[in-house]
Amino acid sequence: MATVRDKLWIFGVRAHQDDIYLCRARQRRHPLNWSRITPAEGAMLLDVPNVAMVNCDGVPAPFSHDAYGYAESFRRLDRVLWGCAGSGGFRSGNEEKFIRALVEKYPNICGAYLDDYIGAAPEEAAETALRSIRAELSAVGKPLEIYVTWYFGAKASARLFEYIDGVTIWTWNWQGLKDLPENFAQLERDLPGKKKILGCYLFDFDSGESVPVEWMEYQCEFGLKMLREGRLDGIMFEANSVMGVGLESEKWLCSWIDRVKHEELPA
Repeated sequence: MATVRDKLWIFGVRAHQDDIYLCRARQRRHPLNWSRITPAEGAMLLDVPNVAMVNCDGVPAPFSHDAYGYAESFRRLDRVLWGCAGSGGFRSGNEEKFIRALVEKYPNICGAYLDDYIGAAPEEAAETALRSIRAELSAVGKPLEIYVTWYFGAKASARLFEYIDGVTIWTWNWQGLKDLPENFAQLERDLPGKKKILGCYLFDFDSGESVPVEWMEYQCEFGLKMLREGRLDGIMFEANSVMGVGLESEKWLCSWIDRVKHEELPA
């Protein structure tokens, strides 16, 4: 039987990726203004077994030493989604071929992840890319899934979702979390049959502050309720690049995970 921990993910990016946002904080209530935490370290600190490794500005590039190094650091994790489009929808174009190469060596690679792609790329180009990614991954000798980043309220043609297995769903500003139950219910109506992972920010990029603990608790407890009801396939935390700087949201989250991680979920 699955436990809550089995359903937890970290949104992984290169260390120091978001230092610029930490440094721009209007009120630096955290003791450090930079983070050195890697995705594997973030997973270890939170004690979560799954990671989505997302490239940012093309880093880590497919087939690079950096990329293989990250894959090696994930060997003890359960499931790894590898970036096929990075922040801002950036694609090198050979990410799916690299995923095929990774699968041969790392059996925990379970699929591809496209960040900021749906809605960023023209729909015709997005459909062409998704078709190519699906074809490449289908040639592997085991099922591989395609997940995309999805913000509540976003729009895209239904035909794009023919190639997509699941979405990670996000509320950009913590003030919008008050509408989370209604937004999630609408998403269930809009995307029936698609897997859904709730994305939870630790850091508010607009204000440069930690997500308030009461709203961190609100989104996590909502995700836990949906897991218990079988309406959600996981919870993902964003991101290692804002960890290790003293955010109150991170401290609270570690305690919360410790408290709920062994709870068994219905089959």
